[in-house]
Amino acid sequence: MKINDYIKQFYLDKVFPSNIVPFLQLKSYIKGEIILEAKSIPKAVYFIVKGEVEIRNFLSSGRYMFINNLSPLEIFGDVEFLSGDSILFDVIANTDTEVIILPFNVIKKHLEENPYFWKLMAKEGNSKLLRTNKSVILKNSYDLKIIFASYLVKNTYYVEFKTLSDLAEHLNVSYRNLTRIIKEFKENGYIEKNKNSINVIRKDIILEMTLYI
Repeated sequence: MKINDYIKQFYLDKVFPSNIVPFLQLKSYIKGEIILEAKSIPKAVYFIVKGEVEIRNFLSSGRYMFINNLSPLEIFGDVEFLSGDSILFDVIANTDTEVIILPFNVIKKHLEENPYFWKLMAKEGNSKLLRTNKSVILKNSYDLKIIFASYLVKNTYYVEFKTLSDLAEHLNVSYRNLTRIIKEFKENGYIEKNKNSINVIRKDIILEMTLYI
């Protein structure tokens, strides 16, 4: 699918008028590929048009802390464009992903007077901030059972992982507490756990746990 097809799909014709299109770049990333590294200086705003990216904070121990997931039509690089700062966290393709890349210099030259562009920047930036805040609040306010149930619902009741340690890091919880909850859910017949996956059996109960979040 070409850039013009994505522009049509996501109704971006007013955000990217025809004179801007030649300056845009469509780039593909494979699952696990680093798109932007923390502390690097970005030169463009990235519009996700296919797949999903994960925002991670790698720790000095070599492990990482999950920050957020972004999917179409969310953006990244926008905060850095406005602030002039470097990237705070690593941005990694969580699936095979495609992004439209809009260089900063094109924004400054061609889009500073475009209200549709700035409306989209404000809308998506605010949405990203709210999702990150909700993730932090969820972790600090709710029982781990609810956090884990919410994660299962978000992933359509089926989760794959390399190791439980990786899953615990992804959820920003301790390995011990995660294994305790998984054991409880399994013994209650809510889930079925295989070596590297979890499948929800009682979707009704898992969904009910998340209704008041």
